[in-house]
Amino acid sequence: MSDHVVMVRDRSKVFLGGPPLVKAATGEESDDESLGGARMHAEVSGLADHLAEDEHDAIRLGRRIVARLNHVKAGPVPAREVREPLLPAEELLGIMPPDLKVPVDPREVIARVVDGSEFDEFKPSYGPGLVTGWATLHGYPVGLLANDNGVLFSAEAQKATQFIQLANRSHTPLVFLHNTTGYMVGAEYEQGGIIKHGSMMINAVSNSTVPHFSVLIGASYGAGHYGMCGRAYDPRFLFSWPSARSAVMGPKQLAEVVSIVSRASAAKKGQPYDDDQDAAMRELIEHQIEAESLPTFLSGRVYDDGVIDPRDTRTVLGLCLSFASNAPVRGTDRFGVFRM
Repeated sequence: MSDHVVMVRDRSKVFLGGPPLVKAATGEESDDESLGGARMHAEVSGLADHLAEDEHDAIRLGRRIVARLNHVKAGPVPAREVREPLLPAEELLGIMPPDLKVPVDPREVIARVVDGSEFDEFKPSYGPGLVTGWATLHGYPVGLLANDNGVLFSAEAQKATQFIQLANRSHTPLVFLHNTTGYMVGAEYEQGGIIKHGSMMINAVSNSTVPHFSVLIGASYGAGHYGMCGRAYDPRFLFSWPSARSAVMGPKQLAEVVSIVSRASAAKKGQPYDDDQDAAMRELIEHQIEAESLPTFLSGRVYDDGVIDPRDTRTVLGLCLSFASNAPVRGTDRFGVFRM
């Protein structure tokens, strides 16, 4: 029922009933190839339009078919002249340190991904923990949001909200580069409105209608993962670098929370608390969360669309932008109610 059918020799098989069913129904002896093999359908039945020698040949044929479709994309057309980044992509291999607690300037990543390494920052002096700005990538205009110091404070959340609104007004796709431990917690920050400011950012991400693309380059924990358009907020594509880590919270923090709650529960019941058992429990939780926050574990559960080589980030995002341009790219001005 496809417009074009490509079958691979000695691999593809199509039949209404396989040899056992044919034998049972009619008594006829047959084999897979004569009954429904690729060569038979290409030469006899006419079901196959193209007979490929192997899977690579099938991909080649598929590309030639697509090239002749005369398809015109409904979205934006990239610039004709595209300049490569001024800095080599090879250096992306050494950008992220083994210890994700070490701060990394995301501008170093951006400069090796966007066209001509040109990046126009939005509010560079406000909310410095989140870098936002405009660039082009393979000729497509994009807005980028990239975590700097890892923690999202109220200023960063408000800055992100305004930037996402602007991107929607200009119908510009958004790229999120994750390296965050989440939103800041504590009495001072609760009193300062971190909940309403974080909610503003998540509201903007949820209601934004321009294409979103997320790349986990470092840590991506807790509500910060949501605010940066994590999997639950339905980005068009989400990829991870091998250096990425993602979980509901960091291993040590989760172990500490469980320990505190367990101690409080034992004290409330008037029961003694075993410190040795607590230490063993904390170690077990840390190891489990550390293992389950690895990109291979997350990708195996389809929490992302693949683990990519950092050097391929520009190419992968360029393909994603091209895919998104098959449909019109339109922003929105409907964001609901913001609690300012």
